[in-house]
Parts: sequence; structure tokens; C-alpha cells
Amino acid sequence: MRPAHLLLAVLVAAVWGVNFTVIEIGLGHFPPLLFSALRGLDRQGAGTVLFVAWVATVFGFGARGWLLRRHPASTVAPFSLLVPVFGMSSAALFLGESVTPLRWCAAALLTGGVALASVTPRRPAPEPAVPNRLEQPPTPQGAERRPPL
Repeated sequence: MRPAHLLLAVLVAAVWGVNFTVIEIGLGHFPPLLFSALRGLDRQGAGTVLFVAWVATVFGFGARGWLLRRHPASTVAPFSLLVPVFGMSSAALFLGESVTPLRWCAAALLTGGVALASVTPRRPAPEPAVPNRLEQPPTPQGAERRPPL
């Protein structure tokens, strides 16, 4: 995966992770039911709705789809594991939530694992151990050929 594509995959995870924090901020200003929420929608509530609708949803899924058209799912999918790291970090940064040292350690391990998996070169798939049943070895002269089972 090219560096720009790696950055895009990490950005998608970051947007989805921050999404949880933005939703929590927004829920403090209006109830979760959309129609009742729209009656008392203020500037911060409108910003929350716009972020969740456009940035997290349209950009997040659009960029993920774009990456999946260019790379195997096994290359793109591990970046989804970064969503909780960005969610926890943004909650600590914007909401003042405390994060224990154990959780920071877990986040570092998770980030390192995704990084290691994304930069490790892929090996070619091994040859199948079971021969194809449709392929038969050549028959000796004079022997009859049987159809495959």
C-alpha cells in the first residue's frame, strides 16, 4: 500500500474514532431522537449532525470503498482496529475523560500491531497441497481413461 493510501486508511479510522466523541458532545445539547432534536437545534448541535453525516459517514465510507477498490480487504481491514484508539484519545482530549496507563499501553500495542501488519510484505499464496481432482495424470499406453470422481 502506498504511503498516501496508508495515510488515508489511518484518517478514516481517526474520523470514525472521533465520531464517538462528537456524538457524545452533541447528545448533551439535544435528545437522540432526530425530529425532537431538530426543534432545539443550536450551532453546536448542527455541527455535530454535519460531522456525523458528512465527515464520518460520507467521507469515511467513501474513502474506505475507494481503498477497497485498490487494495485487498486483508490490507485495508486492519485499520478499523484503530477506531477505538482514536475514540479513546479524542474523548481524553476534548471531553477530559481519564485514560488509564493500561489502556494507553493497549492502544500502543494495537497501533504497533496494525503498523507491523501494514508494512510487512505479503508472501505469495502457497500452492495447494491437494491436487485438483479434475486433472488426471497421463495414462500409460493401452490403459483406458476413467472420468474423475
